[in-house]
Amino acid sequence: MYKTFIQFFLILLTICKVQVLANEIVPLDLSTPRATMNYYLKNMKAYKLGNNLGLEYAIKTFDGSYLPESVREVKLKDYAQTLITVLDRIEYINVKKIPKKPNTDIWYYRKSKVHVDGDDHQVEISLQKFERDEKIVWLFTEETTKSLYHYDLSLRGKQTAKDVVYSKSIKDRLKEYLPPWTFHQRFLLLNIHWILLIIITLISFVFDRIVRHYIAVKAISILKKRNISFTEKQQNRLTAPFGIVTFVYIFKTLCTWIDLPTDALVLIIKACDIIFAVAMIMILNELLTVICLYLEDKARDTENKFDDIIVPLVRKTARFFIFAVGIIFIGDALELDMKSILAGMGIGGIAFALAAKDTISNLFGSFTVLFDNPFTIGDWVKINDDIEGIVEEVGMRSTRIRTFYNSVLSVPNGTLINANIDNLGRRRYRRFNTNLGIDYATPPEKIENFCESIRQIIIAHPFTRKDNFQVYFNGMGASSLNILVYMFWEVPSWDDELHEKHKFLLDILKVARKHGINFAFPTQTLHVQKDPGVTYSPEEVNFEMSKQVAKSLENERWHAPNRSSIDRLK
Repeated sequence: MYKTFIQFFLILLTICKVQVLANEIVPLDLSTPRATMNYYLKNMKAYKLGNNLGLEYAIKTFDGSYLPESVREVKLKDYAQTLITVLDRIEYINVKKIPKKPNTDIWYYRKSKVHVDGDDHQVEISLQKFERDEKIVWLFTEETTKSLYHYDLSLRGKQTAKDVVYSKSIKDRLKEYLPPWTFHQRFLLLNIHWILLIIITLISFVFDRIVRHYIAVKAISILKKRNISFTEKQQNRLTAPFGIVTFVYIFKTLCTWIDLPTDALVLIIKACDIIFAVAMIMILNELLTVICLYLEDKARDTENKFDDIIVPLVRKTARFFIFAVGIIFIGDALELDMKSILAGMGIGGIAFALAAKDTISNLFGSFTVLFDNPFTIGDWVKINDDIEGIVEEVGMRSTRIRTFYNSVLSVPNGTLINANIDNLGRRRYRRFNTNLGIDYATPPEKIENFCESIRQIIIAHPFTRKDNFQVYFNGMGASSLNILVYMFWEVPSWDDELHEKHKFLLDILKVARKHGINFAFPTQTLHVQKDPGVTYSPEEVNFEMSKQVAKSLENERWHAPNRSSIDRLK
C-alpha cells in the first residue's frame, strides 16, 4: 500500500513539474524574427495554460508606438490574443524554419487576401526591424494588427491545428458559439459590441444604484450621530458622485474586455476619465462641506471665536485646491501636456506675480487675519476710522463687514496688514460719558445729595464698573449747572449696553424727581425795566476784606473726600 502511495505521489510531482515547465516564462529575446516569434509563442502557450504573466510578456513583441498611451496596453493584449487564435488555426509553427537574418527590414510570415462578407481584404502577419535603446529588435508590425480583424473572421469555424495547445480563454470559446450576424458591422462597431455595451451599461447602472443607496444609508446614520441634518436634495448631492464613480469605473473596466476598436476605446476611456475626475471633485467638495458643517457646529459650542474664522477660511482654501487638482486631472484625461503647461506657468511666474500682486497681498492679508487674529466673526470693528460695522465673513481675498446702515462692505485683506483696526467688540468695558444740566435755582445741598444718589445707583447696578467712575458738579453753563457722569458698562455687546443704559437713565430721572431737581434746557430771558435796576455802591479796593469773606465760607463748605469709586465711598 505504501509503495502504491509513493508511486502515485511521484507521478503527481512529475505532472506538476511538466505543467510548471510548460508555464515557464522564457527570457526576453527579440534580436531576430525567429527569436521574436519563439518568445511570443512560448509566452502565449504559458498564458493558455493559465499563467497570466505570459500575456504581459507577449505584448512586448508588438510595435505599439502608434497606439494612444491610454489604450496601448489594453489593445496590445487584444492583439496578442487574436493573433495566437489566428496562428493556431493556420498551422503548428516550427520556429526553426523562421530565418534569423533576413535580407530585408520586414519579414513576412503570411501575406495574402481573404474573403469576408463578400469583399476581399489584404492581410499580413509580418515582423519589422526597429532600433530601440541602441539595440536591434524585431516586432510585429502595425499592418499585422490591422489585419487581425479580417484574418480572424476568415478563419471562423476552422479547428486549431494539430499539436497546438487549445486556448482556455472564455472570450475565444464564446466566439465559437456566437452567430455570424453578431460580427457584422453597424454604425462603426460590430453588432456584438453594441450588445455588450448595452449589457455593460445595465450592469454599471445596477451597481450605481446599489452604491448610492448604501452610501445614503451610511451617511445619514453617521450624520445623525453628529447632530447634522440633511435635506433630501443635499443627500442626493452627496450620494450621486459616489454612484457616478462606481458606474464609470465598472463601465470603463468592462469595456476594456470586449475588444473594441482603438478609436472607440480611446473615446470611451477619455470620456470615463473626465467624468471620473469631475465626480471625484464633487465627492471631495461634498465631503468638505459635511466636515465643515460638523466643525462649524463644534465651533459654535466653543467660547473661542477664532474657530469661527478658521473654519470658513479652511473650507475656501481646501475647495480651491480641490478644483485646481481636478482641473489638472481633467487636462491629463484629455492628454494635454500638463507638465509643459505648469512649466510655462513657472516661466511666466514673475509676470504673473507682478500682475497678481494685489491678489497675493490679499492672500497674505488673510493669513495675517488668521494668525494675528485682530478680530473674529461678529466683532464690531472700526478700520482706519472710516469703515465701521460687524464682521460677517473672512475670505481668501476680502473680509465682509455689515455696516450699521445694513450694507455689506468688502475690505481687501491686503489693506488690513497696515490698517489701524479698532476692535470695539473686544472691549471689556464700554464707556458712558454725559453731562446732566440742572436748573440754576437748585440749592447747593440738593446738588450734593443728587450726585451722591447717582453714585449709589452706579454701585448698585449689576453691570457697571465699580472701581472707576466720576460723578461731580463739573461746570456752569449758559443755561444750566452741569453734573459730569463718567462711568463704564461691563457688558458683552452693544445691545446689552443700550439696555442697561436705558435702565440707568430712568433711575436718574426717578432720583431727580425725589430730590426735587429740575433739569434745565437752553432758554433766553428778556428783562424790560424802566428803572435802572440794581445799583452798586462805590467800594474801595480792600484785599484783606476779600480774604475774610472767602474764609467765612470754610464753615459752610462740605469737606467730603474723593468719591469716584466704591472703595472711596465706604
